[in-house]
Amino acid sequence: MRSDGTRIKEIPAFDKLIPYIMNRRYDATNFTRITLDITHLRGFLDKLREMGHKVGIMDSVICALTMVMESTPEINRFVANKKLYQRNHRCVSFAVIKRVDERIAETAVKVYAEDGDDLIRLSEKIRALIKENKVPTNKSKMDRFVDGIMNIPMLPSVSIRMIKLLDRFGLLPKSIIALSPFHTSMFISNLASIKMDYLYHHLYDFGTTSFFVTLGKPEKHDHEDGYNKLTLGISIDDRVCFGALWAKAMLEFQQLIENPERMVFSNTSSPNAPLPNTDNHQDASRL
Repeated sequence: MRSDGTRIKEIPAFDKLIPYIMNRRYDATNFTRITLDITHLRGFLDKLREMGHKVGIMDSVICALTMVMESTPEINRFVANKKLYQRNHRCVSFAVIKRVDERIAETAVKVYAEDGDDLIRLSEKIRALIKENKVPTNKSKMDRFVDGIMNIPMLPSVSIRMIKLLDRFGLLPKSIIALSPFHTSMFISNLASIKMDYLYHHLYDFGTTSFFVTLGKPEKHDHEDGYNKLTLGISIDDRVCFGALWAKAMLEFQQLIENPERMVFSNTSSPNAPLPNTDNHQDASRL
């Protein structure tokens, strides 16, 4: 029994065979890109900020994808030891960049989406993680754990082999899975924050990540005012579910981004502040 997922046994025989044919995650990776119209999203986020809610585009992407994981749980599965599992939580790993002794350092953190979380609540969790881990003197639990392994001669190779073996057979302690950014529903990288375009990131063969998303720099399109297009590079493990479900999930994700009011529940806004008026917005169901 794995602590992070439940084995799925009732699947077609051919689907059971696929992990034996493609037994490495990078072997089974498909790549795609999605270009989103963020015109309405940017205006919506500006209004939320006026109401006192600091919410960014990356927060919106994370929220939309975790909501899609709830409605289409098949994309929140993973393959371990050639077996398919349904993850028992929704979480997203992302990198935090900070300066340490005039050097740029990076650490990875993980945010959990819980029942009742909407865009505002999830954004608050993300802001708290970023704030805590941007402090140069602060080290995440994962960083301290890795430092402990790396500072003992000969231990890193032995420890990593042991961790991989335990993970393969579902015996990795829950405490280590909680620390690991590689045991996550999705890894996301906001490349716009370092002024880079999107790319297709590899999937790690260590851990359980079946889904990697990168955000590129927003772009202008059709000579319109402002930066109204955002392209994402997406890498997915083809073994976790069939293509039609991925297509359904990505369409729902696109509709949430282009109709962001659907990601905010009224009980999370300020009691005296109504939600932004979106009466004039065209429904993205036309897509």
